[in-house]
Amino acid sequence: AVLAAASFGFNGATVRRGVSTGAASHGMYVTIFVGLPLFIVASLASGQLFDAGRMTANDYGLLIAGGLLHILVGRYFSYRAIAAIGANRAGPVIGTSTLISVLIAVVFLSEEVTPLMGVGIVLVIIGPAFVAPRRSRAPVSVAAAGPSTGDAVASNPKMAEGYVFGFMTALLWGVGPVLMRAGVEGTGLGIWGGTVTYASAAVVLAFSLLIPGQLHGAINLDKAARWWFLAAAVNSFLANVFRFSALALAPVTIVVPLMRTFVIFQLGFNLLINRELETFEPRVLGGITISFLGAALLVL
Repeated sequence: AVLAAASFGFNGATVRRGVSTGAASHGMYVTIFVGLPLFIVASLASGQLFDAGRMTANDYGLLIAGGLLHILVGRYFSYRAIAAIGANRAGPVIGTSTLISVLIAVVFLSEEVTPLMGVGIVLVIIGPAFVAPRRSRAPVSVAAAGPSTGDAVASNPKMAEGYVFGFMTALLWGVGPVLMRAGVEGTGLGIWGGTVTYASAAVVLAFSLLIPGQLHGAINLDKAARWWFLAAAVNSFLANVFRFSALALAPVTIVVPLMRTFVIFQLGFNLLINRELETFEPRVLGGITISFLGAALLVL
């Protein structure tokens, strides 16, 4: 779960760089269509592809639903949130998915919540309130990062859009891990489970290429954005391999909160590659810290 968090942290930073010059939908094509072959190779290398028959039709149904909600729609919403308010601000908002996952796991998977976890729930809820800017400021120059329609996000974020897409992401990313955990529980086929979810997302996404302008836009994607999205595809693949491996071994109430440490990794990677695109205001760092502490209490 921690390895997944580190990979997702790097993924958030590379996606942030990609959506600064490319559309979120085009990033989806790159990350999912590249991720699926990687998962197929991993399933072959691990031998899990040959054990696919051990899963029931119900297991596959849960994984397909998880793939559509989490990998396809949830990922698109997360890209839109990052494009609107930046990865640092979006982190605590999207992080409320931890709360949703834990509550669903308690209700439907008979997992337990302790009083200490209750405190964590409160912290996870209030963390997003800290990331909103106190007042509007003039956009800053980000010449070092190249021209972009999203360059002003750090100082002039679209908070309403970011919060809407962030909380929608949280809802879907809260439900997704529960479905995926239920699909791979007891099988040990975490990597094959990831392959199924990516395949379901890729099939539906392929049909969207029939929408006028989508195929042309994807083919003519900005060169810099293409490379950042390719990096995000590899990061996301690794993160999901680790995530599914964790879900095949441990409860949602352990895996999901541990993965919330991605905000710390993401903060570090943003400092390295997105210093001019992201905001590092004290209140934003405070929101990240509170959200992280809440997730930590949820896992204790």
